[in-house]
Amino acid sequence: MNRNLSAAAAIALLSVGACTQLADTPELRLEKARVVAQLEVANGALDDALNLGADIAMAASLDALVAELGRVVTAEEQSRVRSIFRQALAEFLTPATWEEASAAVYAQHLTPAELEDLARFYRSPAGTKILSLQEELTSELGDAAEQIVVENQMAFAESVDAALAEEFPELAQGSGR
Repeated sequence: MNRNLSAAAAIALLSVGACTQLADTPELRLEKARVVAQLEVANGALDDALNLGADIAMAASLDALVAELGRVVTAEEQSRVRSIFRQALAEFLTPATWEEASAAVYAQHLTPAELEDLARFYRSPAGTKILSLQEELTSELGDAAEQIVVENQMAFAESVDAALAEEFPELAQGSGR
């Protein structure tokens, strides 16, 4: 009987513990956020950020490089320059700095319980897959959004022109409207 009673008491304690709310303190948020950030880094988020940073730096500087060299930069050279940008970023955008920065942002917006849920999801097969595909998903979603904008470019321009003319009547007068 005591064994059954002990088992029942243990189950009751576990049930109560599972329902216990986590204290929402800045320290606990940061602790839980660090776990999420570490899972992201372990599954490629930092690599994605370094790749994106290198791509942005490359896009921003390619014209200047062409002008400086006085010639077109080959695809192979562009790849090497992108690699240089990525390596330079990696010197200060380390796993530790990325984890701390990510954790601080997550801690501002999510409760400890939400952060635990997110960490649990990231540990699941679907969460791990999402993290491993994040760079591709972001790129493909960006391409899809860009295609929608391109397809609606005229309507977008007309809408912006009309709203700007309403907001700034002097623009409408200057354009002959």
